[in-house]
Amino acid sequence: MLLLTVVYGILSVITWSAFFYKVRDLARDWRNRELQLLCLSIATFAAPFVLASPHVYMGIDRILGVPNIATLIIYICVAVCVTGFIALLVSWSSAQGKLRLRHWIGVGYSLATLVVMTVFFFLGNVDGVEHPVDFDVTFETVPYISIFLLSYQLLFTTSMVMLIVLCRRYATAVDRPWLRRGLLTVALGAWFGLGYGVPKVANMVWDLFATSPLHDVSSIAAPLSASVSAMLFSIGFTMPGWGAGASRLKDLAATYRAYKRLYPLWHDLAAAFPELVLFKPNDRQGPRSTRALLSRPRIEIREGRMILRPRDSHEADTLQDLDLLVARQRVEIRDAQLRLRPYFTESVVQEARDLARRRKLTPDDVEAAVEAAQMSVALRSHTTGALVPATAPHLHAPTAVDPAEEVAWLVKVAVAYKTSPVVADITERFTGAATGVAAS
Repeated sequence: MLLLTVVYGILSVITWSAFFYKVRDLARDWRNRELQLLCLSIATFAAPFVLASPHVYMGIDRILGVPNIATLIIYICVAVCVTGFIALLVSWSSAQGKLRLRHWIGVGYSLATLVVMTVFFFLGNVDGVEHPVDFDVTFETVPYISIFLLSYQLLFTTSMVMLIVLCRRYATAVDRPWLRRGLLTVALGAWFGLGYGVPKVANMVWDLFATSPLHDVSSIAAPLSASVSAMLFSIGFTMPGWGAGASRLKDLAATYRAYKRLYPLWHDLAAAFPELVLFKPNDRQGPRSTRALLSRPRIEIREGRMILRPRDSHEADTLQDLDLLVARQRVEIRDAQLRLRPYFTESVVQEARDLARRRKLTPDDVEAAVEAAQMSVALRSHTTGALVPATAPHLHAPTAVDPAEEVAWLVKVAVAYKTSPVVADITERFTGAATGVAAS
């Protein structure tokens, strides 16, 4: 009994958390039929984990004055829940123009079962000792109560089969990754739901002909399987919402990392060619902290919007600001490279490539180090005014034109520019030579 109390308590927290998560969306769009069904289904699946706790179960019976009445309440909640889940999928299929007669039959069967369950529970006799854990095993042979139990278990099992079929079918049709993952998670939860319904039905049918050996499975293992099912349902039906948020957070983190890694290279180039920079660099602020990063969009991006966007355009959020900053870094680094081409030499490329290969770098790391070394040497030559024999070697670049891939490549170059010993060695070697030429 203690184990079930603990498990039900944990599942209650999880399922009610899922309910309140979706209620936020319903509050913003309370006429949405799908959200109404989803919130109803999650609430009626969460409630039994509170009501089925043995102490709560017996407290309900004492308050209402009817022995084992909590069982009826719990089973009606679960029946309403699975009916709501099926109705939700029916609603989705209707919105897609794929409504089927069998879907309506399924919903009608669920509603009819709710009526049968209620009628036969009150026709039967469950007076006496309360049975919060083993109600099914104790009363499965009692007249009318056996029909109550069997109708409920058949509804639950049938609903799980329908959820598996419909969720897997819709998962192959949708194009939203998190919705697809959510449907597959619900389908997995329905398989665990069968781990509750099938043993219950098998135990009841077996007891009609002989004593079933599945009493412990029906009383202990089956409820635990239903608990796992509830957890997966809570995760799966809310996954499209919080999953998309997680993806946005991941994109924000990736953009922030790109900004931090591009900043040293961009900063040096921006200092050499300030006329190329749309947002003026602020030397007092660098990518040392999130606070410093966020202060730059707050001040500089708003100035940039005066140039790039209409005055009445909506304010961009932080993620959009970071995207804009990284996009400007990409453009300005490439523009600065064009300005530095008169200082590019084939000898720098060759020696940097030979040194990088001797260090056994990967091919991409070799090319990134070569490009970074070329820019480092050219930037020093431009700053000192050194004259170099320009041969303008071809720069390595990704074959794809996707801006995201170009940013990823420039990040590798920027990291090499800041940290690679190859870049430091080549810069020192050629800068000294170029300085000597300038002095002469």
